[in-house]
Amino acid sequence: MLAVFNDQKDTFAALQDASNGIYPVMKPVDQKDAITQTTEISNPSSDEQSSAEQLQGAPSTINGSHSESKDPSTEEESLSSDEKTAVSILKVVESYGVNYEQSGEKWKGLSSFVPTVAAQVQKHEAIRMILPAFPFKSPNSRDKVLGVLPDLGEELALCHLNGLCENIARVYSPGADVHISSDGLVYSDILRVPDETVWEYGEALRKLAVDKGLQHIKFIRLFELLDHTWTPTTTPEASKSYYLTHAPCLRRELMYRFEDRSFDATHAIKTDNDTCLTYRGYIKFLTKDLAHQEGTNTTQPRTKRSRASHVAQTARSMIVRGKMFAAAIRASRPDFVRLSIHESTGEKKLSISLVPQARGMLGFTPWHACIAVGVDGSFRTVHAEDVRESHDLVYKAGRPYFFRERSDLFNWAAGDESSGSGGVSVKFEHLYPCGLIIRPADVDDARVPPSIASLPMAKVRKLAHTQSPVILRGFADSLNEEQYVQAAERLGQILPWSFGVIQKVRDAGRTDKLGNNVTSNEAMPMHYDGMFKFADRTDASTGETTRVQIPPGFQFFTCPATAPKESGYTLFASSRLFFRYLPLHHPRWSLERLAKATWAMDNDGFWDAKVKNLPLVVRHPVTGLPCLRWHQPWDKNRTKFSTCAVSIEDVGAQESEELVRLVDRLLYDFRVCVRFEWEKGDMLVSDNSAMLHTRTGYASECQRELWRIHFD
Repeated sequence: MLAVFNDQKDTFAALQDASNGIYPVMKPVDQKDAITQTTEISNPSSDEQSSAEQLQGAPSTINGSHSESKDPSTEEESLSSDEKTAVSILKVVESYGVNYEQSGEKWKGLSSFVPTVAAQVQKHEAIRMILPAFPFKSPNSRDKVLGVLPDLGEELALCHLNGLCENIARVYSPGADVHISSDGLVYSDILRVPDETVWEYGEALRKLAVDKGLQHIKFIRLFELLDHTWTPTTTPEASKSYYLTHAPCLRRELMYRFEDRSFDATHAIKTDNDTCLTYRGYIKFLTKDLAHQEGTNTTQPRTKRSRASHVAQTARSMIVRGKMFAAAIRASRPDFVRLSIHESTGEKKLSISLVPQARGMLGFTPWHACIAVGVDGSFRTVHAEDVRESHDLVYKAGRPYFFRERSDLFNWAAGDESSGSGGVSVKFEHLYPCGLIIRPADVDDARVPPSIASLPMAKVRKLAHTQSPVILRGFADSLNEEQYVQAAERLGQILPWSFGVIQKVRDAGRTDKLGNNVTSNEAMPMHYDGMFKFADRTDASTGETTRVQIPPGFQFFTCPATAPKESGYTLFASSRLFFRYLPLHHPRWSLERLAKATWAMDNDGFWDAKVKNLPLVVRHPVTGLPCLRWHQPWDKNRTKFSTCAVSIEDVGAQESEELVRLVDRLLYDFRVCVRFEWEKGDMLVSDNSAMLHTRTGYASECQRELWRIHFD
C-alpha cells in the first residue's frame, strides 16, 4: 500500500487506525435508534405498514425557502461574449433536465455554472460535465435486472449522454464530455456487493463505450477522484488484482478525508429538499434490492416494520456515504457541471433521465432495471418481474440483454404465408434514438447467409411504420437487381420513376446551377420524398378538382458502394421523437397549433418551383400519429445547386423565423435523429410519412452509390 501511495503516509497511518476501530469513520446506528428515527420520518402505525407507505410518509416539501437564481438570458446585454456562449451551452444541458421536460421550468442552477463554463469557453476547451452514477447492477437479479453486467439499458444511457455532448457541439464547436464517476466502491460494502462485481461491471461499461464509438464518454475511477494516479498494469488480470487489493483502502480514505462529523442524515432528510428526494429514491430501490437477501441472511429482519426500518437505516447510511462522495467530487473536480440521476430542486445540479421515456419521467436507472422495447419503437426501464409474461427475453453474445414486446412481427422463423417466404433465423438490434438492424443469425464459414428472397417483407413493412429506418444487413442477393425489385414488390406497390423502377444515386460530377443535388456529393437539406409530386383529385360530392401532393409511402434502398468512413451518412429524423421533444414552453407552437399551420417554399435551379399551402403536420395513415412535413431552408452558402426558401404562412415574419429555427434545430437533435453509416450490401426501408431524411457530404472521387425504389 505504501509503495502505491507513498505521498500519503500520514493519511494511511490514520486509515490503518480507522480500520482497527480507533477512528469511527461512520457513526454507528443502534437498531433501536434506527426504528425510532424511521418512526419520526414515516410514522408507521403497525407491523403491517409497507415500505411503500413509508416512502409516501417522507416529507414531499421542505420548510424554508431558497433564493431564486436569476435567468442569465434576461440579462443578455450585460454578458460577455464567452458568457453568452456559456448560456447557450447550458440551455442545451437544461433541455435534458427532468423538470424542464415536465413543465418547461427553467434550470434554477443554470446561472451558477455560467462562470465555470465561460472560463472553459474562453480557453476553447471541451465543456466538462460529471455524473456520479453506474455503480453496479442491482443485487436483485431475480425481480429487477438480468444479471451483473451492462445490457441495453446502459447502452442507451451512454448513447443518450454522448448525444448531449454532440448537441452541445452544435452550438459550441469544441463540444463537451461527460465524465462518469462510478460510485460502485462507495456503496458496495453497504449493499453486500463484492468489489469484484463492481470491477467487472465497470470494465464492461468502458468496453461498451469504446465498441459504440462514444468518444465523449469518459470515466473517472475513485483512485483518480482521491488524487491517486490509476496505473493499470500490463494484463487485465493484473489490473483487476491491483484494483481489488486497493478498493477497501480507497473506501476508508474517502471516509477519512471527507466525512462531515456534524452531518445528521435524519435532520438533513427533514430540512433539505435534495437530500429528502435522494432518500426517497433510495427507499424505492432498496425495498426490492434488499428483499432478495431474505432467507440468505439469518439476521435479516422478518416483520414488515423491522424490514422497513432496515431499509431506512441502509438508506441513511447511503446518504452519509453519498455526502462524502459529493464532497470528494467538489474537491477534485470543482470546474465540472454537475449532473444527477436523482430528483433534485436543480439549484446545485441538474436531474436527468438516462433512458428517455414519457416526458418528464425520471424512470428507473439502467442498473436498477432492464429495458422493455415496444412494438411502437419505445424504450422503457422496467423491473424484469413486471414484463416476463408479456415480453420475450432477447439475448446478445450469449447473455440476456433486454425484453421485447411479444409480437408476430419479430417471429421470422415461422415464415410469412402472405408473401410465401420460408422461415429464417434472424437477430434484431435496436438503435438509439430510433431504427432497427436485422441480421441473419447462425451464420458462419459453414453456413451461408440466407437470400433476401427468404425474408418476410410484409413484416418489414409493418415494422417500418414504427421502427424506421429498418436495415437488413448481411443477407445474400441484396445487390441482385432482379431480387431487389422482387423484394420491393413484396413490400407494396412500386411507384416507378419516369426513367424506370430503380433510381441509382451517385455523384454525377456536375457543378452548375441546374445540376441535381441528389446526384451530387453535397450534403442535402432535411426533407421527405415526393415534395414535387402532385396529382389532381376530384371531390365525389362537390365535383371540385384540386391539385394535391402525393408523396410515396416508403423508400427502399440498397447500397452497392459506400463513402469513406465518417462521411456520406444518411440521417433519419423521427416525427414521433420530434413531437416527444417539442418544448412545452412554446405555447404558440404546441402540437395543436402546429397542426393548423401551413408553409410555403420557393426553389430555384433544378427544382425550380413555388409551392404554397403545405400542411406542416399530417396524420400517419396507419398509426394515426402526427407526422411532420418539412423541407429545410437551403441557401447559396450551403449549395451550388438549387436553393430553397421556406416560410410559415399566416404569421408574422418574426414568428415564421422562430418556428423555422425551432424545427430545424430539433430535427437534427441527437435525441430525434439517427446518423446511419452504410455498409456495402445494406438494404433499408423507411416510412416516408413517419420519417424525414437527409445526407451528409462526402468526397467527390469516391464511388458511393445507393439504389432507391419508392413504393406504397
